[in-house]
Amino acid sequence: MTQTTTVTALAVALAAIALVARLVGFQAAPPVNAKAGGAPWALTPEQVARLGQELTPMGAERAGNAAGSIPGWTGGLPQSPPVDWSVGYTDPFVGEQPLFTITAANAEKYKDILSPGHLAIFKRDRLSFRMNVYPSHRSAAYPQDVMDEVKQHAGQSIEDGHHIRNVGRTTVPFPIPQDGLQVMWNHVFRWRGGSFERQFVWAPVAPTGGFYIVRVRLNVAFDQQGYVVESRPDRLYNANQFFLSPPSAVGYRQVQWEPIDPLGTFRIRWLHVTQTLDDRRLPSYEYDTIEPYTGGLRDADQNDGWNGAPDRYNWELVGKQERLIGYNGYKLADRTLKYPEIIRAHHLNPDLLRYERHRVWVVEATLRKGRAERLYRRLFYVDEDTWQVAQEEVYNKKGRMTRFGDHHMIQFYDVLVPWYAVTIHHDMVTGAYLVQYLDNQEAFPPRWGFRARIADYLPSNLRSLGLP
Repeated sequence: MTQTTTVTALAVALAAIALVARLVGFQAAPPVNAKAGGAPWALTPEQVARLGQELTPMGAERAGNAAGSIPGWTGGLPQSPPVDWSVGYTDPFVGEQPLFTITAANAEKYKDILSPGHLAIFKRDRLSFRMNVYPSHRSAAYPQDVMDEVKQHAGQSIEDGHHIRNVGRTTVPFPIPQDGLQVMWNHVFRWRGGSFERQFVWAPVAPTGGFYIVRVRLNVAFDQQGYVVESRPDRLYNANQFFLSPPSAVGYRQVQWEPIDPLGTFRIRWLHVTQTLDDRRLPSYEYDTIEPYTGGLRDADQNDGWNGAPDRYNWELVGKQERLIGYNGYKLADRTLKYPEIIRAHHLNPDLLRYERHRVWVVEATLRKGRAERLYRRLFYVDEDTWQVAQEEVYNKKGRMTRFGDHHMIQFYDVLVPWYAVTIHHDMVTGAYLVQYLDNQEAFPPRWGFRARIADYLPSNLRSLGLP
């Protein structure tokens, strides 16, 4: 889901042939069945019945792995009382010590569970980067009604070419995915509380370690999940964002309408400039367009892991693999930390990063013939329990890795929301990177699950919304 970007007008022809599923090395997904009415895939009642049985209600494998290094899913972290924001989210695993630490000296030993992106960072930053690997905890937990919706709508969603429809209120339209794009749609629709308001910062970090702060307050309500009064039937969510820094952006307010089908209905955004009292509809902003205030380190469709229209790529489901990914990042959320204690040259402070072994869906996106895009080939690693993009590798036409996304999950256990503690986008050529979602020094506490008014997301009300 984008926070700072949206598009105006784009018309794309409907693809004529549905993607062919190719699944390697994972036995939990059974053969697909053709479905009448134009849907590329359908699930049998027997397949749907597996949800909540050998599969979790969200579609992950319930059992752990044979070695015991990945545990079974037993419901995730239980819901807690409201969090005191002066303290923040305390670490449920605070007493644990790393099982082992990976450095450049021993990285080759662990190459089977390391992504090529991490191997490249070890090669580049031999002296400073390390990965502390902890016991794995499948902490993702969801409200019961959210899990019930997944099973109720399983097998009903339609992925037709690069379009999606008939999703109802489910947060996982394809709990037993049969192609790569279905996995990515699950990432787009995943549960983020139904509605939320968070204040956080992102920071473009130069190769030398210097950085500046972009501070925003973001308010999002999902029409598709029923959290907006007078909801629009074709809309995924509404967003209202206010900039608090840097000085050149202070007072800017954006509203955004995100469609369910980004090729069937256009994404739209408007901007209010406080200094001039000027309201304007913003131009097209999508795909590989560079986001403002990111130092050129992130494209529009990389925000929040991945978002937007998928039509420039062919999507292949490579299979399921075990990987070390950023998980249970409560050290990063410690509110006693200051941002300079977290941000270092080339990468975040490795003492604050927690890696665990988890199963991920691997999806390869290759640029379609005749399409223009700087991000030529991309590999996504999507966590099975949260449906979040945990890592992304980007390659140019010559096969060189140019970017690496390393995103760290946290369970907001008071509201049963798994989401990012931080997202990190590395420039593998220069050593610069972008970190987002830090809120250690933010006084405004997050709020979740409110019923939103459509009036708060109308461009006609931008001026009246005023300061946050």
